[in-house]
Amino acid sequence: MKKLLLIPLLLLALTGCERYSWRQKMTVTVETPAGEVSGASVSQVGWAKHWIRTDGMGWDYDLTGEAVVVEVTPGRYLFALLKGAGTTEYMGSVAAASIAGRESRVIDGELFDEVRDRRDRAAGVIAVPAYQYPMLVTFGDISEPMSVELVDPDNLAASFGPGVRLKSVTLEVTDEAVSTPTLNKLLEWLGPFPEPALGPATGSSGSVPFYRLVHMGDFFRGPK
Repeated sequence: MKKLLLIPLLLLALTGCERYSWRQKMTVTVETPAGEVSGASVSQVGWAKHWIRTDGMGWDYDLTGEAVVVEVTPGRYLFALLKGAGTTEYMGSVAAASIAGRESRVIDGELFDEVRDRRDRAAGVIAVPAYQYPMLVTFGDISEPMSVELVDPDNLAASFGPGVRLKSVTLEVTDEAVSTPTLNKLLEWLGPFPEPALGPATGSSGSVPFYRLVHMGDFFRGPK
């Protein structure tokens, strides 16, 4: 009987994985002529390192949460998406990348330990460096997804008017609950499936409209 038990136990050990999970709160603060305004959102991040896979050793990543929204002026909103300008894994890697001082994503078990346990470099509020900012967008018409516009973090005035400036983007590992989804009340067109882009393909091989580069899943990711 002991010999028979050894095989499944050995397989379990070999196929096990390292798991890292934490909740993080992103806060975006904007200066306006009427004073400072801010918004925040708490998301759940998980990374798992698998030792045996058909494609070799690798990592799995998952995220639950929604974009940060700031009402900059009455009826005009700034959204800090769940991705950066050049990555789809932004919110899962921004904490580690920011405290490691690297522009690219960082997958490091020791660093993940710090983040998960809120110690050492991840013990307090993390000032997200400019090169690690989330993608910022707004809408010409909040009811029309195809009117999405890219916002320059160095020039919010171009999108929102004189005197508007991005003051800070911060991240904090927290025990707070994941934010209750609210964006579907503001973005009534936001669908239940995260994959689609914000507008149909043009059929052209030329320049791709910006709305094709933004997806519903960049605003909200539910649990798997």
